[in-house]
Amino acid sequence: MATPTLDELRDFHHFVGDKLSTHGAALSPEEALDQWRLQHPETQSSVEDAAAIQEALDDLANGDRGIPFAEFDREFRKRSQLPPKS
Repeated sequence: MATPTLDELRDFHHFVGDKLSTHGAALSPEEALDQWRLQHPETQSSVEDAAAIQEALDDLANGDRGIPFAEFDREFRKRSQLPPKS
């Protein structure tokens, strides 16, 4: 079974091939990559989100329960210079 990264690389390879056959050498590699990213904006954030979720699940499985929300809220508000919650 192909991994999502391998599938994405294959898709990108086909995308670049199509661009070359359509536009010849008119596009630079950077321009082709920019166009790919415009057409696939969720790809990178989805990978990062999935990795962050997996990391949190691994932490939870290893006994890390995080911090209580009230503590996080206080620290976040202080760090972001927001008023305390009333």
